[in-house]
Amino acid sequence: MTFDAFMEQAWSDHGEHPAEVAARLEGCIEDVGAPAEAQALARLGIHVMGEHLGEWMRGVRWLDALAVHAAPFSDEALERSLARGRATLRLAAGDATAALGLVRDDAAAAYAAAAAALAGRADFRRALDALEHARTLASAGLAPGSPAARALAVAGNNVSAALEEKGDRDPAETAGMVAAAHTGLRYWRQAGTWLEHERAEYRLASSLLCAQDAAGAAAAARRCLALCAAHDAPALECFFGQEVLARACFAAGDASCGMAARSRAQSAYAALPDEERASAEAALRALETLA
Repeated sequence: MTFDAFMEQAWSDHGEHPAEVAARLEGCIEDVGAPAEAQALARLGIHVMGEHLGEWMRGVRWLDALAVHAAPFSDEALERSLARGRATLRLAAGDATAALGLVRDDAAAAYAAAAAALAGRADFRRALDALEHARTLASAGLAPGSPAARALAVAGNNVSAALEEKGDRDPAETAGMVAAAHTGLRYWRQAGTWLEHERAEYRLASSLLCAQDAAGAAAAARRCLALCAAHDAPALECFFGQEVLARACFAAGDASCGMAARSRAQSAYAALPDEERASAEAALRALETLA
């Protein structure tokens, strides 16, 4: 099996079988022969051993072994990537000193990645603390191409999305959810494509609705839809933009706006390919109950 095929299969399997994939990763280090392969393997290993399994120090030991194997062909980018990965896992494990040896941008990236992993394990207090550390480190500005920008974008999205699903948020968690969504939007604007930017506006709209800010949610939904219009977005993107606008309008007491947005969402749903309808059906059914 080629390295690319191995990685494709591992990513496909990791959600349902993380322990099995972790064992595969531990057994494949000797097959890695280039810096790009080592970085790709490290990203998956950090995700699986960290967020999925919560075996933070197992992940650190595995990265150490990967670094030893990769030493003959390593370069600066790989060394920094592995150092960020170790710091991410150690921070998530509770080592507050883990990022001290990193340059500021790499430390911000490590804190952000730790925040995303902790949110994935529903450790929300520590996730929000880690995300705040990352924001503080990034507040003076990031270097062009900094890994921290994308790490902050991902963390902002993941933390806010996870907190939206938490039914018993306290006020601090609700405020943190909204702050995380704003963080995701800020850094997807900087590091992402128009599609990632558009989806970040959707996420902010959804989080603001959860925080009972219907007006703010409607504004974010309209920005989401403006991006869809500007880029001739696929019907699925248009559906969710209209769906969140409808929810925001109904929440604000503007039934006319809500019904119009719902009608546009229904039209977008009708344009979806059959294989995409399942991902939108529950949202459509919920929308049809609003008045």
